[in-house]
Amino acid sequence: MNKLISGAILIGLQPLLFNVSFAEFNIMTVDVGTLYDSYYKTKETADKLQARMDTAKAQLEEMMVAGEVEVEAYKTMMEQAENPALSDSARSEAEQDANVQMEKIRTMQQEVAMFRQSTNNQLTQQQSTQRQFMLEEIKTVILDVSQQKGVDLVLDTSTGVIAGLPPVLYANPDWDYTDEVLEVLNADAPVETAEAPAN
Repeated sequence: MNKLISGAILIGLQPLLFNVSFAEFNIMTVDVGTLYDSYYKTKETADKLQARMDTAKAQLEEMMVAGEVEVEAYKTMMEQAENPALSDSARSEAEQDANVQMEKIRTMQQEVAMFRQSTNNQLTQQQSTQRQFMLEEIKTVILDVSQQKGVDLVLDTSTGVIAGLPPVLYANPDWDYTDEVLEVLNADAPVETAEAPAN
């Protein structure tokens, strides 16, 4: 049954398919990967993003250095807490100071982790947004050039290296036979009867 339906659909579509097959049309191909890599704004954006990454890296290194200083201070306090030459009260005080210092170090560790995660998320989002923005600019220029040349179909030959744009960048809307195909598909659909209004 399914084969019969498929055959009927194909027979019904043959005139449409032949119309497209024998029509004269122009095809244009572009390598979006090359366009993206060679676009001057790509390098400008990459340089700005790298500058932000360098700034964030420097800030992170400063936080790490500050943390190392606090760790050394903690080690000194623990040495005092374990020093038998000191009185019990002095050792107890040093131990309390060391405990407070350890809490400070833990807080700094959390701040470093939060800073690293937040920075990574921001930079990733910025990179994604700027990338999509440039791809839209590239697509706009591609469509402008294709219209100037009277092109019916534009294909990307970069094999999906640059994600974000479909492989078919433009197709002549006159080629779209979706409605005709749908009409054939639904040709034998049962007729819906109108329901009687409720009393």
